[in-house]
Amino acid sequence: MSARRLAHALLLAAVAMLLGACMNATLTRLAYANGTLAYNNLGPVLTWMADGYVDLNGTQEDWVRARIARALSWHRAQELPKYRGFLERALAKTAEPFTADDVEPFYRELRQHWRHMTEQVIPDTAELLAGLDAEQATQLEKKFAEDDVKYARESLRGTPEERRRKRINRFSDHLQVWLGSLTDEQRALVAEHYRELPDLSDEVLGDRRYRQGEIVAMVRSNASKEDIAPKLRKLFVEPETWRRPEYQEKLKARERKTFEMLAALSATLSAEQRAALQSRIRAFMKDIANLTAAG
Repeated sequence: MSARRLAHALLLAAVAMLLGACMNATLTRLAYANGTLAYNNLGPVLTWMADGYVDLNGTQEDWVRARIARALSWHRAQELPKYRGFLERALAKTAEPFTADDVEPFYRELRQHWRHMTEQVIPDTAELLAGLDAEQATQLEKKFAEDDVKYARESLRGTPEERRRKRINRFSDHLQVWLGSLTDEQRALVAEHYRELPDLSDEVLGDRRYRQGEIVAMVRSNASKEDIAPKLRKLFVEPETWRRPEYQEKLKARERKTFEMLAALSATLSAEQRAALQSRIRAFMKDIANLTAAG
């Protein structure tokens, strides 16, 4: 089970509300350290980040703050209890090595949670976009372009081998948050499997630019929220309707290779690493219990 995917499970609200923008790195680190604190700070952080994409006026900022609070209230009451069940099942799987076929349903379940949250916030996102003016559309387009430059700088710079090594190091860092230090043999295992994973950075950038272009076009055309909402759903919930078939096949192949890598890694875990993984999962379960009790 990917550490990044599991972290996203508790921060789905952030991912969905920003509609594909990169998760705030500071917030991600905070979620690892204190999930309850990170979750409780999502409202102001998301409002601040939304204001970073367009210069919201006072009325718009109040509206965004209220809608984010409403979405998080729904998420706390309806979704967090489901994550608790997910984590309980994941915890049970950590007692012994698992297979790639064991990993896949957990991944699919997380994806379904993400889609559900995205669908929940699409109407509010459509209403916000429909209310932006021409100047705000320009601000949005500029911020999207800045994000793409940052992504290209971080993901596309260097030789293919340098880029692969950077991805391996990043993935290993996530694993160590959950498992503690990796052995040399485990690092070699991750590196070997990563050599077989296709580098889809160019395709990911193409996805981003397509979605961004569609959003800016809708704002510039003064589309209504009724017209925007189904287009957002297609962009973010139904990407298989517009992605090239060969890219979708690459995504499926990468997913399967990742499942196989995690399964192979699970067979090498020491008792200490397995205990660290279980402790991390229980910590998230405790965070969920605290959050739902406070709600």
